[in-house]
Parts: sequence; C-alpha cells; structure tokens
Amino acid sequence: MRIGDVRLLTLVVALACSTIATAANAQARTDRFGDGPLRTLRPGSFVVQKQTVPVDLVFIGYDSRQIDERALLASLPATYSPIVRYPQFYGLNGRDMGLEFQFKYRAVHETRAFTDQFFSFLARTGTDGPLTAFQDQYNQQQKNVLDVAGPVLYIDAPTVERYLATHGFGDQRGYTIYFINWYGRRDFRFHVYTKTDEVDPDTGYNFGSLRGSRKMIAWGGSVSRTWFYDLSAGPESWTNNWSVDDDQTEYHMPPIWEYRTGGYRPAARLTRDLGLVTRYVGIDLLFTTSPLYDPLVTAPDVGGSKVVHVGMLEDDPASNGRTFIDTEFTKRELRRFEPYYSWKVGLSDTKPVDAGAKRTLDIFSGNLLADDCWNAFGTPFAQMFCYFSANLAKYIPEYRPRDYVGEIFAYNTTAANLGDQFGLLGFADDNWVDGTQTHVFMFDSNEYRALGYGFTTTGIHEFGHHIGMSHPHDGYDSENDLEFDASGPFEFAWSGDESHTVMHYIALANGFGVFDRDNQYRWETAGYLNWSNAVLGDIVTHPKARQVWPLIRQADDAAADAVEAFRRWDYLEGVAKARLAYSEVALAAQLIGASTPTLDAARRALPGTAVRRIVCTIRNPYD
Repeated sequence: MRIGDVRLLTLVVALACSTIATAANAQARTDRFGDGPLRTLRPGSFVVQKQTVPVDLVFIGYDSRQIDERALLASLPATYSPIVRYPQFYGLNGRDMGLEFQFKYRAVHETRAFTDQFFSFLARTGTDGPLTAFQDQYNQQQKNVLDVAGPVLYIDAPTVERYLATHGFGDQRGYTIYFINWYGRRDFRFHVYTKTDEVDPDTGYNFGSLRGSRKMIAWGGSVSRTWFYDLSAGPESWTNNWSVDDDQTEYHMPPIWEYRTGGYRPAARLTRDLGLVTRYVGIDLLFTTSPLYDPLVTAPDVGGSKVVHVGMLEDDPASNGRTFIDTEFTKRELRRFEPYYSWKVGLSDTKPVDAGAKRTLDIFSGNLLADDCWNAFGTPFAQMFCYFSANLAKYIPEYRPRDYVGEIFAYNTTAANLGDQFGLLGFADDNWVDGTQTHVFMFDSNEYRALGYGFTTTGIHEFGHHIGMSHPHDGYDSENDLEFDASGPFEFAWSGDESHTVMHYIALANGFGVFDRDNQYRWETAGYLNWSNAVLGDIVTHPKARQVWPLIRQADDAAADAVEAFRRWDYLEGVAKARLAYSEVALAAQLIGASTPTLDAARRALPGTAVRRIVCTIRNPYD
C-alpha cells in the first residue's frame, strides 16, 4: 500500500486504538536507538487531545430574577467528544476524532452601565424600516399577547457582533453567548438583525436585503468566537417563532414577551429554553461540533493538491451553466478555509448532456420509471451514485496520483426535468456502503436563478460537506449520544443558521466563518497526529528504522509545535504543524520502504436498511 492512501490509513488509526500492547512495544523499541523517547508522537498509539473550553453566558438586559443560573448551568454538558456522523446512519460507529473538550462555564450579568451603552448603540446604529412579513403574521395570531408596532429598527448583525467582541465580556480563548433582552426598558424598540454585505456571486441576488425571511434574532462567528441571541428581536421566520397559535409540537422559542401567564410559554420555562439553545445550538452545532464525514479521507498525499473538478452537464438548451459558476471564487474561498493545502478547481462541460447522464437524472427525478444500477440499493435516489461511480473517467479528467480529487456533477437543467426533486439544490453523497464520502451533486435552473441561486455557493456548501462540515442546524450531542436536526422538539436549532458560514441555509455568507475554522482545524490536527502515530508504529519495527531517525525527530518536533499551538488556541498553526509532522513520518516510511498494515473495513448496508440522507433544499423560497 502506498503511504498516502488516506482511506486505509484512517482504518490504521482505528486499528491502533485497539492495540494498546502493540503501541507500548513500539514505543519501547524507540529506546534501542539510544536517542531516548519521543516528546510528542506515540508510535502505534491513538492519542486523544484534550482541551478545556471556557463558555461564558452573558446576560444583557435580563433581570437576575428571570434566570435560574444554577439550573441553566446544570443542564449543560460537561464534555464533548466529536465523532464522524455519517457512518451512524448505517448503524456503524462513527470514528472517534481523537478530541475531548471539557467545558468551563461562567454566567455573568452585564453591568447597568454597559447595558445602557449597548442599547444606546443599537438605537444609534439601526435604521427605521417597515414591519417584516413575519411580524405582520405574528400580529395576526389569535393568541399573541401584543402587536408589534412600527417603524422597526433594522440593525446590522455583524456590526453588533464586532461591538460585543470588542467591548463585551468574552475571552477569545473560549466562546461567548450573549443573551440579549431589550424588552421592558423605556428605550425599547421593536427590531430585527440583518446581514446585507454579501450577494450571490453568480446572480447578484442579495438575500439579506430582499428577503423578509432573512431578518434575524441571532448572529456570530464572522470575526470572533461570539454568538448573540436576542429573544426581544423579531418575531422572525427562520425558527418560526412568529407562530404562537400552534400546538408546540414543533418546539421553538417565542419572543421574550410571550414568557408570561397567558402567553405562549410560562415565564418559568425561560431558563430551560436558554439552556436548550446553549447546549444544542451553541455547543453542539457551533462551538464544538462533529463532522458529517471524516475530513482526512479528503487529504491529498504528501506533495499533492486538493482538487475540485466540476463536471457540468448541460440539460437545458436555453441556458449555459458555465455562466453561473465562478471557479476562481470557489478556489479562493476553499483556500481561505484550508490554506495549508494547495487547491485546484477545474471544470469540464458536457454540452448537451449525454444519454447516460440524462437517463440518470430522469430516473433520479422520477420522470422515468426504469430499472438500472439503483436496483441494487433499493431506491432511485442511488442512481446518481452508482451511475457516476461506474462512469467516472467519462466526465472527470485524470489528475496527478498524489492529488485528492473531489468530483462535483452539476446539472444545468429545468424545473420540469427535476421532476419530484425540484427544490433540491444539491447533496454530498456517500458510497452507500459505510458512510464514506464520494461524489457531490448540484442542480441549477432558470427557476432557481430567479430565486437567487447560482452554482457557486451551492458548490462551496456541498464541497464543505464533502470535506467534513455539517450544517449549523443538524448535529450530534456527545453526552446524550443523540443525532438531531431542526424539527420536532429541536425546531429551535434553525437558529444555528444565524451565524457566519456558507454551510447554513439562510444564504447570507459565501464562505466559512470562525466556528467552521476552529472545528475543521481541530479535527485535522488530531487526525494528522494520529496518522503519524499509526505510520510510526510500523516504522519502528522496520530493520532500517535507525536510518530515518533524524527525520522522525523532526516530525516529533513539528508534532510538539502542533500540540502547543492547539493548546494556545492557534488552531491554524496547529493543523499546519500536524500536517508537517505527518508528511515527515510518511517520507521516512517511504525512504526505507516500510509498509503499513491495512484492513478492509468496507461493509454494505443490510438489504432494506433505511439510511438517512442529508440533502440541501431551498427553504422559504418566496418570502
């Protein structure tokens, strides 16, 4: 096996985790070289990086009697251990990421002086505007306790985040949630938060400016480790908290004035609700989340690049899909996110779409009822995966052996040709066997473009899934071993979308934010260090190991730098050094011809197994 085979090395890490005795023997073998033990690397071992994560809960405008701080803190997790989520959908264990976070909580009420200054700042920085459609809908409810009156203050959300990060209480070696309540003060204004500084790069559509559904109550992660949540804002669309006539089976948090006798929810439930938001949104979805897919599966070999190749499939003779994709923009955003890789973005165009890809779309969309390769998997939804896996070379050119190539198949099509799948923007598919990522698919049409959607941000979003990123509205709670999404008792989790990330559905950011970078860099830091340990466990058993020991020492120094950077919250430096350590260990193995033990852990899903698929659809298309 060549050293850079990322899938097999990932399995080696899992093997190393279960062979403690072998790891101990491997470490002992290093002593015979006379150089003493390594400082950081542990041959053959699986090492868990632990970190204490401060989380400050800061209350602005809340009376201390409104919140039972002890009960709120008691509802929060003590730890979080991220895992790879997708294999769980097959009944398999998601890989342990080699990370454990231990939380240190603090609840603080801001001073009266700061509170006065803050609300004065909101009043000054906001702009008067009309009631949103959802504030109107709230006013039309039968059970609402008051009517929202205009004009409404429109306040730029990133500006508020910067103010809190600069003037507030939080520590940047930790995360801060600001719970804001303006209601009840003499200077209170009905208000919403906006973000209008990014447009779709293909269509020029400004979702933040043009859509009432993008007027928010929360924001964070654009320039800081701060997220604010304001129940005195809105009511809003995204979490449906304008709806107070419903039966509460879809659980969302109402406006703050609805927490009262005769209101939507009793005042005593406010503490519990803020605890739910802290745990399931702040911690599980934003601050210390789990990857959808294993990010290291997409790591290139040493000296290779990460490649995104878009295979455009022209299924609409009246338009040209290449007009609605910006490959340079895509490369720039991915490079900003993971600058420690060399990036390439290529594009090839099949115009018109060929018969095989057209038939595949027709089957997938329900426009053609026919047997094909999907029958082996029991659903036509598998047709995309099985057809393009079998015909990959027809659409994707060859790249260098050391590159990692991620394929995006982009159908430029029509609403009619999308059939039952109209509304689907894209999905990052897996291999229908063990939850390992494979191809990305995305769809665009004149109808989608009229709603504001081009190919570029869909491609960045879906490739974000492919390299590991989850949505900020679905995720995993570690201590409860619970997979959840924004529905039913967790409908409030839609508020995670009100943060800076291209992974949200709200279409207000075209790139990755602070929370994305923190999580991705930590996952890869721990992953590369354990890859290094796995390969090193085989090097030390090789008869020529002494010849490359100076290189192993260099790798150990880089690993020590990675751990030190991780501990001081310099996660970018940490992952860069961890990748360097792995590169040097891999080179050492190559120089002496050391092989790495492998396992074939691919397991097919049982016949008839219903596997959850995470797909990305248009939400609130017309409001």
